[in-house]
Amino acid sequence: MFHLGIRKKITYGFYLLLALTVGSAVLTYGVVKRVEEQVAFGEVIEDFFNTTLELRRFEKNYFLYLQEKDFQENQLYWGKLRDIFANNEAAMRLAVSGAELEQLGRVIEDYNGHMGQLHAYYLAIGPDHRGNGVTQEKLEEQLRSSGKELTEFGEKTREAVKREIKTLLKTTQTILLLSIVCLFVSALTIAALLGRKVVNSLKLLEGYTKRISQGDFVEIAVGEGEQEIRSLLTAFNRMTRELQMRQHQLVQSEKLAALGTLLSGVAHELNNPLSNISTSAQILGEEIDEDNIEFKKNLIGQIETQADKARDIVRTLLEFSRIKEFRKEKLFLQKLVEETILLIRGHAPSEVVIAVDIPEDLSIIVDKQRMQQVLLNLIKNGIDAVQGRGHIWISALGTGCGTGLDEVEILIEDDGPGIDAEHVTRIFDPFFTTKDVGKGSGLGLFIVHDIIEWHGGSITVDSRPGLGTTFIIWLPGEQQEHGYK
Repeated sequence: MFHLGIRKKITYGFYLLLALTVGSAVLTYGVVKRVEEQVAFGEVIEDFFNTTLELRRFEKNYFLYLQEKDFQENQLYWGKLRDIFANNEAAMRLAVSGAELEQLGRVIEDYNGHMGQLHAYYLAIGPDHRGNGVTQEKLEEQLRSSGKELTEFGEKTREAVKREIKTLLKTTQTILLLSIVCLFVSALTIAALLGRKVVNSLKLLEGYTKRISQGDFVEIAVGEGEQEIRSLLTAFNRMTRELQMRQHQLVQSEKLAALGTLLSGVAHELNNPLSNISTSAQILGEEIDEDNIEFKKNLIGQIETQADKARDIVRTLLEFSRIKEFRKEKLFLQKLVEETILLIRGHAPSEVVIAVDIPEDLSIIVDKQRMQQVLLNLIKNGIDAVQGRGHIWISALGTGCGTGLDEVEILIEDDGPGIDAEHVTRIFDPFFTTKDVGKGSGLGLFIVHDIIEWHGGSITVDSRPGLGTTFIIWLPGEQQEHGYK
C-alpha cells in the first residue's frame, strides 16, 4: 500500500489550505467586484431617477404657469436624461433586458416629442385658450404617461439594484463564513491526523525507552507507515542494538577487571584444599600397607571433601566469568551470597570478618551472574573501606503476606570510615571514584546501579563519616514479578 510521508502530507495539507484560501479570496473578490459594479450602476440609476424627477417637476410647472423658462429647464433635463441613457446603455444591459432598454429609449424620445407638440400647441392657441379642446388633453395625457413610465423605470431599477447589492453582500458573508469553517476544519483535520501519528510514535518511543532503561533491550516493530516515522523507529532500533552491545562490553570489562583482582585470592583459596589433598594423599601413600581401614577411609573422605571445595571454587569462578544473556531465575539468596563470598574470601585480609544473616528459605528472582556481580562489587568495596581490619554485615529481609513476597530488602554494611556527604550524591555516577588513581575505574557502582534497575529494583546508600556505610537494595518479590499487586 502506498503511504505518504509526513513531509508530503504537510506539503499537500499546505497546498489544500492555500487552495481554499485562494479560492475563497477569488470568490470574494468576484462578488466584491460585482458589488462595485452594482454600486456604480446604482449611482447611474440614481442620477437617472433624480433627473427624471426634475424633468417632471418642470413639466408640472410648465402646465401650471406656461412659463417659457420652465419649458427650457424641462428640455435641459431631458437632454441630461438622454445622455445618461446613451452613455450607460451597456451598463444598463447587465440589469435590464434588451427589450426593456429599447422600450425605454422610445419612451424617452416619445416624451420629448409629446412635450414639443404640447409646447407648440400652447404657442398656437395662446394662454387665453388654455384648457379647451380635446387635443390639449390628449397631448397632456400622453406626456404624463411617458413621464410616469420614466419614473417607474427609475424606481423599479433602483430597487432592483438595492436588492442585488444586498444579495451580493449576503453572498460575500456566506463565502467568508464557509471559507473560515472549511479552513478551520481542514487545518484541524490535518493537525489531528499528523499530530496523532507523531504523538503516537513519540509515546511508543517513550514506552520502549522506559523498557530499555530497565534493561529490556527490545526492538520496535517498524511495520508500515510514514517514511519519517519508519526511519525514526529504524534508527531507534539501531541505537538500541548499539546500546545493548556497549552495555554488555561495559559490564564484561568491569567483570574482567574484578576477576583480575580476585584471581590472587582465588588462587590462595584453591591452594588450601589442594594442599590438604596433597597431604592426605601422601599420608595415605605412607599408610597404604597398614591395616587401619577407618583411618584410610577418613583420609579418602578428606581428599574428596577438599576436591569438592576446589571444584566449587572453580565452578563459581567460571560461572561468574562466562558471558550469558540476561535471564531471571529463582535463587536462594543465602546460597548466592555464600558462593560470592567464596570467590572473594582469599582477597579479604584475615582480620576482616564477613557475617551473613539471611534466612535459608528467602528467595529472589534475579539473573544469577549479574546479581553475583552486584554482591561481589559491594562486598569488595566494603573490604577496601575497612582497610584490612573491620566487619562487613550482609543481611536480608522479605516483606509481604501470603505465599509470595512483595519486596526483598538486602543490606550490606561496613564499619569503615564512611563516605563524605558531598560524595554520597555522586557515588553512582559513571567514572566517579574516591579511590587513588589506578585503584578504581569509577564504573563499579554505576554498573551496580544499572543492574539493580534492570531487575526493577532500587539501591541507595546511607553513610555516616567515621561510623561506616550501608548499601540498601530493594528487589521486587515474587508477587510483583508475576504482576500481583
